Amino acid sequence: MQAWRLIRDGFHDGLYNMAVDEAIAEAAEKGISPPTLRFYGWKSPALSIGYSQRLNNKIDTEYCRKNKIDIVLRPTGGRAVLHDKEVTYSIASPKNNPHFPDNISGTYRVIGEALLKGLSFLGIDANSNLAFGIPHSVFRNPSCFATTTQYEITVDGKKLIGSAQRRFKNSFLQHGSIPLENHHEILAYCLGFQEEYKSKKFVKLLKEKSIALNELNGKVFSFNELADALVRGFEDVFKIQFKICPLSEYELELTKELCESEIISL
Repeated sequence: MQAWRLIRDGFHDGLYNMAVDEAIAEAAEKGISPPTLRFYGWKSPALSIGYSQRLNNKIDTEYCRKNKIDIVLRPTGGRAVLHDKEVTYSIASPKNNPHFPDNISGTYRVIGEALLKGLSFLGIDANSNLAFGIPHSVFRNPSCFATTTQYEITVDGKKLIGSAQRRFKNSFLQHGSIPLENHHEILAYCLGFQEEYKSKKFVKLLKEKSIALNELNGKVFSFNELADALVRGFEDVFKIQFKICPLSEYELELTKELCESEIISL
């Protein structure tokens, strides 16, 4: 049975969280780290945007600064996410891992199966979105949770987990946000929806299209409860065992360099 690395990383700021994910992906690219599943939280709110997303002129940086909301660039694609009360997962692996298909949609699919299995251990009846493509009406919406793409996880048609993936020459990185609570109004302000009618319209759309874990079933799940269930889900689907291991010296040094350079901070 193959052993993968598990990192339970606690709560950190946005810059550190993104730097670690990038460092793990770089180590996987070089073939010097095993397949790695990481769970982490956020010690303060952070707005992350996809590496190719063009939002610099739309983000209300003054609002974010006054409210101590970090603004960071993800090493993956996708749209803006406000991270606060949530569990974030990331998985990085060399592409030659036989558990993963050699394409983005296939990898989304099998990771989605593991996420679904983990949620089922909590009694959550979630689904993988099978529809392909994005409706034209939401192309201009800057929020990740405003729409659901293929193989993302939904409950009653509402997006529960927002994920993004980036593929490199020899490896891939996928990470995703699983909100325990939603803060749509704060996200609206971060993205510059200052006019009341625009803000209300934006918030209404997010409430229609997404849901947080602790809005389900009237039960409140903790960070550790969710992370534990997801670990079981990955072990069950991939028939693997996890070994809890820290970051390598290479990953620690690269994380430090990325944080000091602030190239992933806006």
